[in-house]
Amino acid sequence: MTIDDVDPSRAVHAAAFAGPDDPTDPTTFPPEVTARQHRRIKHLLAEDAGGCWVAESDGNVVGVALALLRDDLWGLSMLAVSPDRQAKGIGRQLLAASLTYAAKAERLMILSTSDPKAMACYANAGFDLHPQVAARGKARRTPPPDPRVRTGGPDDAGLADAVDRAVRRAARYGDQVVLAETWSMYVVDDAHGRGYAYMRDNGEVEAVAATDQATATALLWRCLEHAVAKNVEASVEHVNAAQQWALRVILEAGLSLRPSGPVFWKGDVPPSSYLPSGPWL
Repeated sequence: MTIDDVDPSRAVHAAAFAGPDDPTDPTTFPPEVTARQHRRIKHLLAEDAGGCWVAESDGNVVGVALALLRDDLWGLSMLAVSPDRQAKGIGRQLLAASLTYAAKAERLMILSTSDPKAMACYANAGFDLHPQVAARGKARRTPPPDPRVRTGGPDDAGLADAVDRAVRRAARYGDQVVLAETWSMYVVDDAHGRGYAYMRDNGEVEAVAATDQATATALLWRCLEHAVAKNVEASVEHVNAAQQWALRVILEAGLSLRPSGPVFWKGDVPPSSYLPSGPWL
């Protein structure tokens, strides 16, 4: 990938993941969405050039893979192929290219969609599948605000990295600043535990990580309170068997569960007090 591939890659991703009513032309996206997508891709291209690849046909980008490497943890941030070029082996070749960036990684993770071809591709690459569920809906019940949780920001990047080293065994480094400047951040830092969460204003929980399940629970509840304050449905993704604490919050809040794409791990199993970010893992 080069800087000239950023907008073509956005177009491929939009087309590959578009729902029936979703726009697929990035030139029509709201300015804030365009700025956010540009920042994400350019940040990864600058920090993880070895993990950023495109597939071309007749001079046109038809596929894109973005992978990041943080300490010894490799993660697949994006894999997309133009709908008219799928099932032709392009995705498999892009994954293989991005995995060359994992040569020094001891642990690897992929958050998959429920697409059968994608799941087979990751399993055939030697990853172990861990089933997941997701939840959505307006929270009908939330407990009183927990005084342990406060609003965070970019100045809390050091705290968040310390939490990640304890929970994921890999810091996010500059990713934390991008996340904190993009989404609402909540943190806990006291004698009982440390943790952070990022929350989108559309109700989607972007990520949660904490040193213990009680702290993770408090942070997830604060995210649901954020959605209530915005009067939007909450969305919690990437909940697997290791995150029973999150399942209890979801059910107590009255959100609706649904099957979701699995997470694939190699060299490790999913951490417990951790809900990963799709783009930032």
